[in-house]
Amino acid sequence: MFNRLRDLFKKTEPVEETLAFSFDDLPGWLGAREEEIDSGLLDATAPSREAITGALERLREVIARMEAADADETIHPRLRDISKKALPQFTKSMAQILSREPSGDPETFYATAAETLKSVLKAMKGQGKYLSSSYPDEMKEVRTAVRDLGREINAMTETVSRARADRQQVKDAREVYESLTRIRGEYTAASGQARDYRKALEELDGEIQKAEEDLAALRLRPDYARRQEIEGKIRELDVQDEEIGREITALRTPAVHLFRKAEKAAGKAGEDTAAKAIGRALDAYTAPLPDDGDTLAGLIESVMPATLAMIRRGDLALKNQEEIGLFSDPDTLPAGIRRTMRRQREVQEQRAALEEARAALPSVIDEQHLTAEVARLQREREVKTAARARAEGQQEISRASYARERESLLSRATALAKREVVISVPDLPPT
Repeated sequence: MFNRLRDLFKKTEPVEETLAFSFDDLPGWLGAREEEIDSGLLDATAPSREAITGALERLREVIARMEAADADETIHPRLRDISKKALPQFTKSMAQILSREPSGDPETFYATAAETLKSVLKAMKGQGKYLSSSYPDEMKEVRTAVRDLGREINAMTETVSRARADRQQVKDAREVYESLTRIRGEYTAASGQARDYRKALEELDGEIQKAEEDLAALRLRPDYARRQEIEGKIRELDVQDEEIGREITALRTPAVHLFRKAEKAAGKAGEDTAAKAIGRALDAYTAPLPDDGDTLAGLIESVMPATLAMIRRGDLALKNQEEIGLFSDPDTLPAGIRRTMRRQREVQEQRAALEEARAALPSVIDEQHLTAEVARLQREREVKTAARARAEGQQEISRASYARERESLLSRATALAKREVVISVPDLPPT
């Protein structure tokens, strides 16, 4: 199969036919194309590699002769002395540079040869520049060999660059192939997840509907009427509790105002014991009310004689009907506190009993359970809905990426084959 593809690809073929193969055959075709590139590079660079090897050998020979050669005695003594000093350094450096023979594949050979040329040119610009006068023939040979070396390396440059570009095309096409394979896997996984979440959501919708139907059926149960009756009584007690709260406020507000004035008045009069007692009663009266109304009423009773005495002396003035009604005698305010707080406690106890009775009803217990279950199912539905959306979003991303990469693959394969290419890239599986 691959031999046929390789034959179709040969540049010597007179008719440029469309190249067609399957997606699964692409790796083999790319491998064959890569082999062709390597083989073509080997053949194309063979003459240059041979010439480079020859040029390097000539350089080694001339450098060996220079080590044993005598300088031209006709040149100026100073130039002769400079040459004698430069020669050992030059030949040693050149021998070291030329000791490395280029070998291996064409690209490795090319890299070694190019580096050798670079080092040789550096040596010639260094100690070598002092040797042309003393060793004119030898340095002429060196320059000729270096020129030949440079020419052949330059000839290899274009060929190697073209092979590298072609090999990069192979690499790019292989990466696109791998990308398509990966995207296909991601799409398949996302499709499976979306399908599973859709199924799970259908089941959840059924469970939610069943729980909501069970909640509606509670209203038809015999104990549901009893529940409504209890809840009606609870609402009546709540109304009474609000009324009692307003009565307590009507007792507290004017009393707190007067007790504050009484505390100040007692302090000014030097009645420290009375001032402290009134302060304690005031603190208790302005704090959250205790459950025991008798304790609070007892504190108020203890300070009423001193408060009424200040009123009779004119140290305290009663400025409205509320104050007059509460502080005309020592019993009205404490008795009002006891009465209202006792009523409040009775109402709250009755309400607690009704709450307990309601909580014990099977319909209430079942409703709490079903309500909690519906809430749990709704939360689970939200989570799975979001997960399904993410999976479907991944599907869309994968579809778009797959389409782009498919076009890219055809474009890269066409550029690589230098003819029209048809690749049967499979479509993404249906959802």
